[in-house]
Amino acid sequence: MIGFEFPYIATAISGLLAFLAGMFWYHPKVLGTRWMEARGQKADDMKPALRQFIISMLLWLLAACFYSFMVGIVAIDDPAALIALSCLLWVAFAMPPLVMGALYTGYAFEAVSIDAAYQLAGYYIFALVHIVAMTIF
Repeated sequence: MIGFEFPYIATAISGLLAFLAGMFWYHPKVLGTRWMEARGQKADDMKPALRQFIISMLLWLLAACFYSFMVGIVAIDDPAALIALSCLLWVAFAMPPLVMGALYTGYAFEAVSIDAAYQLAGYYIFALVHIVAMTIF
């Protein structure tokens, strides 16, 4: 056993909300148009398939599982510590690969910034859902 009660509901909700945040984040009226311009693409160039959405959702759920596991293993029960964990995970594991990838591929810094900020928003969503779950349960 893992030594703590895994928060299945909070994990599923946080993963789903982080995925849905991307639908908002990359909407053309939010940051989608600017992101496409930074990448040198037009809306006609972007034809997302159902498979991309399914894989993205599954990856956010996987990230949410890891986040919940970290929270349980480290026994974090403080809202400020959850926000700090989100920031630390982003600085250590999300932002560096995005920036390094951009250095080698020529991916526009503005597009990388939009992507990296979305990743951080997803991690903040994880924290907020866990904070709400802690107050309810």
